[in-house]
Amino acid sequence: MSGADDGFQQVTRKQWLARKCIGRRKHQKSESDYLADCPEVNVDSFHLRLERLSSEMAQSDYFIQSMNALQLELNLMKRPLERIICLGLGPFTRTHQALHQVAFIISAQRHHNIKEALYFDPVFRDSEKVLLQRLGCTVLSEDCVGKYEAPLPTLYYLPHCPYALMHNVLWSNWSINNLSNVLLISNSFDSLVTNRIKSKQSPDDLIARITPKCTEITLEDDYEQQNVFNDLSLHSFPHQKLPEQTDTLFWTRGISLKLNEDEMPKELKLTNIEREMGAVSISS
Repeated sequence: MSGADDGFQQVTRKQWLARKCIGRRKHQKSESDYLADCPEVNVDSFHLRLERLSSEMAQSDYFIQSMNALQLELNLMKRPLERIICLGLGPFTRTHQALHQVAFIISAQRHHNIKEALYFDPVFRDSEKVLLQRLGCTVLSEDCVGKYEAPLPTLYYLPHCPYALMHNVLWSNWSINNLSNVLLISNSFDSLVTNRIKSKQSPDDLIARITPKCTEITLEDDYEQQNVFNDLSLHSFPHQKLPEQTDTLFWTRGISLKLNEDEMPKELKLTNIEREMGAVSISS
């Protein structure tokens, strides 16, 4: 039978593969859709699991080395850590990375006997808020986009957060007295400034301005789970390294940043296999 009369269209293998890929894309969910579809956890059971993981975290080499680095900075400040502010942690009952990150910061909170621990992420579900409250945390209701002041020694924990959020932490503490109270665990400032697209650089970029004045300690990622604590550093801003408050050029803080779409991390493209592994990891 001839190809002209059989009612079928001739398709090359290249065209067939292209159509197959397009079809797969149509059926793939975005990360946000996947997270929204995750079932709710049993709070009591997950609380027990998080307690076990926090106990294991406190004994890990990564946690011990991180706490040693933090204590060195506190010794230089000659003051104890008094508060923790955790922003952008993520949906820790639904993602593997955020689960281990919350175990880390809960362990740090207990290690330093912190009474005031403030948490905010707009993606928190009610069950995640209840879990944090059970663990002695205060869940904030208002999104201040990182604008939280540090009148006393404060550890800000922003694991893999948007650039604007880190910038606004600095912006809200842009004085010699407040900034010297700030201890910040976030993506490495050195790496951020080096990799920042030149078109986005601005005289108001406080991260670029403060990087030469801050002390950055790389938190070596030897944790047994991969891609949880990669590229994180502890940043401090010692009083003696900062310019005098009379340096108006340096201390003029400009404007705060908005969490624009192009400042958010690229959406993670989860394959079906990765989703299944993630679901097993969180629900087990």
